[in-house]
Amino acid sequence: MKHWKIIIVMIVSVLSLAWLAWGYPSTQLTVPPGDIKFAHANHTDLECLTCHAGAETSVSPQDKLYPAMEVCGDCHDIEEVDGCGTCHRSIDDPQALPNPDRPIEFNHKKHFEQKIKCTHCHDGIAESRESSTTYMPTMPLCMTCHDGIKADNSCALCHGQRITLLDIHPQDWRHQHGDRATSDPEFCGGCHRSERFCAECHREDNLEGNIHDLNYEYTHGLDAGSKEKDCARCHDRKLFCNACHERQNRIPLEHSTLNWLSEHGLAARNDIENCASCHDSSDPTCARGGCHRDIDGIRGTDPRIHTGNMAFLQSKGLWHGDDGYFCFQCHTSTRATGGGFCSYCHESGD
Repeated sequence: MKHWKIIIVMIVSVLSLAWLAWGYPSTQLTVPPGDIKFAHANHTDLECLTCHAGAETSVSPQDKLYPAMEVCGDCHDIEEVDGCGTCHRSIDDPQALPNPDRPIEFNHKKHFEQKIKCTHCHDGIAESRESSTTYMPTMPLCMTCHDGIKADNSCALCHGQRITLLDIHPQDWRHQHGDRATSDPEFCGGCHRSERFCAECHREDNLEGNIHDLNYEYTHGLDAGSKEKDCARCHDRKLFCNACHERQNRIPLEHSTLNWLSEHGLAARNDIENCASCHDSSDPTCARGGCHRDIDGIRGTDPRIHTGNMAFLQSKGLWHGDDGYFCFQCHTSTRATGGGFCSYCHESGD
């Protein structure tokens, strides 16, 4: 009789431990390997509380919610040794399941008070034929209620102080998370439910962030042209880029628009730094294609990019004292006597 009682206790322990494990929203929780085998599918005519009576008042994940041997004995014959194999894999050395430490905080009582059915969290358990983590609620399932509106969604609610960043993310996650975030957004969304979380680091006015330097607005075109796939790890070209590039007086993503030929001069004057983020070659883009070239550096080059009276309007322009002034990106032979850029205004001998 004593031998059979031990066996029953083991069986009940397995059942209860499986139930307990199912109650915690973490993929790190596992049903420990053991000797007990149990099929909930064979017990669907019973109320959950018939076997797991303690669940209704349980406030701790360490509570033993699996039924004692006597509870199983109310229905099952625990006197016959030949029946050990019904619940135990090893008849010669039957063992009960251990009760490992639970890294998740959980309060069954509060969920009972909210009239939440067991099967809402333990979906599919009525068809289960083995103790398995399959029927534990996952974090996305928990977040369907704990969304910050219907119920609290703070990390400490479930994780307390027993979880650290390294428990969830590997080292260097800060620089490697982009691939995961774009390929599997639901993974991130389990905890980070709002894009505002990303914006804490990635917003344009975050002076403490170091994803991009402060001058990146003016130089990002270089990366956008040569490292498009890297940019796409975090940014959707159509949605993210257009937010800026479709604003009035901003340079578009591409120059194939119908009016770009006539409008690009205005864009360059409004934001030359933006143009230079891509067009910074010593061979000026503006001179390509036979457009804005100053082949001989003398007056009369056609087509012009300045008004005919520009020199008079500017009086003694800054180019007189600065050989690196932007004029000389296009104009040649800056100090040639009687020719070159200076000859636009200065005759030979001046």
